[in-house]
Formats: sequence, structure tokens, C-alpha cells
Amino acid sequence: MTFKQKRIRLGVVLIPALLFCLSLTQSAFIYEYQGKQMPSSTSIFLMGGFAILGGGGLEWLTWLANPIAIVSCIRFLKETNPQIKIEPILRIPIPNPKPISQWLSLIAAAIAWSFSFWNEILAAENGSTGQILGFEYGYWLWVSSLTALSISVNIYHFYLGKVSA
Repeated sequence: MTFKQKRIRLGVVLIPALLFCLSLTQSAFIYEYQGKQMPSSTSIFLMGGFAILGGGGLEWLTWLANPIAIVSCIRFLKETNPQIKIEPILRIPIPNPKPISQWLSLIAAAIAWSFSFWNEILAAENGSTGQILGFEYGYWLWVSSLTALSISVNIYHFYLGKVSA
């Protein structure tokens, strides 16, 4: 693997990660529930995993785009690792895993984009919903990070797919 390929491989993961970190500094969206509410992306990221406990099954599924994207990044780095690992007992090379990071990244991006079609979101644990009034920079940066990850992983696999040691 050339130095250029190593930099590209690192960029495939780092650029979306930087966009994601930038999204955490912004507001995510605006919704109406007992007045206008504007949750921060950080609070949604930290508390979104618990949405299922309050009855927010669809909200939780949307939040799952984050762990799916993380798994996609880890799989991408493993799939494109140029080093040959040797099985210690049999002394035979262990093949790299089959590439599934492409599909995982596409699933994460599709889930993120699907949220833009929602009209309401669970606003309280009693089942009350609030109307989504608009999406803020945090949401668009989040979607951009997952889209960038998906595009870059797929382009990398398309052009540089088979890694030779």
C-alpha cells in the first residue's frame, strides 16, 4: 500500500468524523411542544440511545445510524488493512474480512436522511408528539458526515478495492 493510499484511507474515516464532531456543536432541529424547543445535537447524541425506554422506537432507530456508522468505520479499516496476519498454530494467512462497510455506511446514511421526512417527533414520555418546524445546522452536518462516509467508503472500495500487501 502506497503512502497516498494510506492517507486516502485515513481521510475516508477522519473527514466524516470531523463533520460529525462539528455537528455536535450545533442545534439539531426545532419542534413545537409547549413552546418552541431546540435541542442540541450533543444532547440528542447522548440521550438518543435511551429513547426506546420512553416509547420512542422510531426515534431510537434513527439514533442507531450513529453506531452503524461507527461499525462501518471499524469494518472499513479492518477490510482495507494491508498487513497479512498469520494464524499462530497453523501458520497460514488469515484473509481480510469480506467488505460490508459499504452496505453499513449506506444504511447509516439512509437512516439519517429518512429523518428529514418526519413531521412529528416524540416530545414527552407520555406519548405526546411535537411538530417538527425545521432542521438546523447540527442535523445537516450530521447527515453530511454520514453521507460523506458512505460516498467515500464506496468510492474507495470501487477504485482501490483489492488491497495488495
